[in-house]
Amino acid sequence: MKKFTLTAAILFTAATFVSCSTDSEGIDDTSAPLSGPKVTLFTGSNTSGKINMFDLTDANNITNKSFQSASTDGNGIHYDPLNDCLFEASRSESNVLVFENLNNNESGSALAPSLRSDVQVKNPRDIAISGNRIVVSADAVGPRDSNKFYVYESTPNSVRLVNIYETGNQHWGIFLAGNTLYAAVDNSGRIAVYNDFFSNNSGELTADDQITIEGAQSLRGITYDEVEDQLFLADVRNPLNDSDGAIHTIKNFSVIYSGLEAYGTITDVTTVSGSETMLGNPVDLEYDNVGKVLYAAERSTNGGMALSFDTTTVGNARPKMQQSVSGISSIYLNVE
Repeated sequence: MKKFTLTAAILFTAATFVSCSTDSEGIDDTSAPLSGPKVTLFTGSNTSGKINMFDLTDANNITNKSFQSASTDGNGIHYDPLNDCLFEASRSESNVLVFENLNNNESGSALAPSLRSDVQVKNPRDIAISGNRIVVSADAVGPRDSNKFYVYESTPNSVRLVNIYETGNQHWGIFLAGNTLYAAVDNSGRIAVYNDFFSNNSGELTADDQITIEGAQSLRGITYDEVEDQLFLADVRNPLNDSDGAIHTIKNFSVIYSGLEAYGTITDVTTVSGSETMLGNPVDLEYDNVGKVLYAAERSTNGGMALSFDTTTVGNARPKMQQSVSGISSIYLNVE
C-alpha cells in the first residue's frame, strides 16, 4: 500500500508564483450562456506559433485574442493571472519563454519574451509549475540521448536551472501534487509516479511507482482535479490513426490509488471515444470544476481543435465546443 496525499497546490499554484519579470476559426456551440466566473482557455501551437486567449465565459459568444509568439513550435504553456504572464516551453527556441502583460497587448500583436531560461531545454513536451519551481518534460533528441526533466526556479529577473533528471521513461504530460510528480508514459497505458521529486539531486531518476490504466494505449495528456478527486488522461492510441483517440476519467483517484498495490492496474475507468467525439490524437487536457467542463487539445482532427465535453459524457458523444486551432499542442485553463 502507498500513502497518497494531494494538496490544493495543484489547482492554485499561481497564488504562490514569484512575479514573472489566432485566429478564431469556427464555433459550434448551442449551450446556454455561462454565468459566474470568467473562463479563459489559453492555447499553444507547434506549427503556427500562435498563442490564443479564448474567453469562454459566455458559451454563445466565444471571443479570442491571438498573439504571435517568438516560438514557432510550442509544447506546454502555463498562465499566471496574478502577474498576467505566460510561460511557454518552446521546441523551436529550446527554451522556457516568459511573456508579460498579455491583457495589455492588442490581438494580433507579436509577443517578445521578457525572460528566457538560462539553460536551454531540448525537445520539451509539457510544463508544470508548483510555487516558484518550473518542471519541463523533455523527449530524447536522438538514440544516444535520454528523456529528461528540467527543473527551473522562477524569480522576477530570471528562470534559473536547478536540476536535470534523466529518466528511462518517455514522458509527455506531467502534473505536480505538492512534491510528487505524475507523468504520462508515451507509447504505453501507464502513469509514472515520482515521490519527493524536488528533493532529488541531478542525475538518473527512477519512478517510485507506475500505474497501468486499463484500456489505455498511448497516454500523452494528464490533469487532475483535487476538489472532485478526478484524474483525466488523453490517449492518442495509435498516433498514425486520426480517429481513434480517447479521454479516460478515473473518479475517486486518490482513494483508488491509495488502496492499489505497487505497479498495479486501475480498472474503474470511464472512456470517451468514437467518431462523434472528434478525438484522434488528443495531447493535453484541462478541467473546469465550476462549469463541470473538460477541455481537450486535439492535435490531428482538422489540423488541430480545442474541444470541450461535459464530465457526464461517456462513449461516443459529440463535443460541446469545437474551436479550430491550427497545430494545437497545449492548453491552460484559467477560471477566476
